Amino acid sequence: MTNFVYVNKLSGRKLKPISFGVFLACVISAISLTYVVVPVHAVEIDRYPALVKLVDTMVKEDGYPRADLESVLADAKVQQKTIDLMNKQYEALPWYKYRDIFINQARIDKGVVFLRENRALLESAQQKYGVPPHVITALIGVETHYGTRMGNRRVLDSLVTLTADFPRRSKFFGSELRQFLKTTREENIAANSVMGSYAGAIGIPQFMPTSYEAYSVDFNNNGKRDLVNELEDAVGSVANYLAVHGWRQGQEIFASLSGNLPESAKSSVSKRAKPKLSANQLQQLGVKFNTNGASDKMALLSLSQKNGKRYFIGFRNFYAITRYNPSVNYAMAVTELSMQIEAKSRSAN
Repeated sequence: MTNFVYVNKLSGRKLKPISFGVFLACVISAISLTYVVVPVHAVEIDRYPALVKLVDTMVKEDGYPRADLESVLADAKVQQKTIDLMNKQYEALPWYKYRDIFINQARIDKGVVFLRENRALLESAQQKYGVPPHVITALIGVETHYGTRMGNRRVLDSLVTLTADFPRRSKFFGSELRQFLKTTREENIAANSVMGSYAGAIGIPQFMPTSYEAYSVDFNNNGKRDLVNELEDAVGSVANYLAVHGWRQGQEIFASLSGNLPESAKSSVSKRAKPKLSANQLQQLGVKFNTNGASDKMALLSLSQKNGKRYFIGFRNFYAITRYNPSVNYAMAVTELSMQIEAKSRSAN
């Protein structure tokens, strides 16, 4: 693991070597913001079984002193707005509404500029990880509008709220909170200083704490992994993430159907993109599509249009994108945006 030394700009005090640059970078980048007044309340740990369990686990398994941990958590605020946002995510929209949010001329144009200005970096990432420049660009474009909208909420508040008061995904966010608290303690960073999204994601590519620890890379080889201030690390980390999760260089992302979907195949339409069917199995069901560039396994998927369903075949590369976000809408938004950026970039040359 790479290390570097950080000198606190306010106190001038040299801190111990650190390796998890995202949290440090967020502290350096944190700014004061004015929020709309919404219902919040300070955390009373005993009120929330998930937090009681987390504290006990971290004290026992991670060696985190109980008093210190309870002090950090007591500074958090449970925010109803965070829960409201989680219950109204864009991914729940039908495709034709979701698409309009992410596939628009402004985002395409900015993607073309991003690709042109960072082509050498993006091609370097492609050479190492096999992910095309326009795909990396589109994913960053969907996540943070090319690094310009990285979130303005305290990550501590978001993760505590979703662990304590969002039962549907409490276990997931509890694991993210645990990693976040471990890292900020190890790096000697105030947990309440780190800024990110309402879901606790951080930086240009919006990595969750466990993903940052597992998949971020020091792509510019300067001894730290900083996904907030260093575009090189963000680009390399996105490419690494997709490669680790099954991106296949040279293969297509999806295929449109040739003609309508036969009634005999409708029961095989999946809500998730995990590839389970072979081309032969789909063809036996009467599904027709171009198999050039297809993966060995694939999924039959659908999108909600104004006038009905749009069916298509998702290959392993499509599935790799859903490992970033499990929504089929999300993966298709990244895919279509990448196609638009690539097409406009070529026409401009």
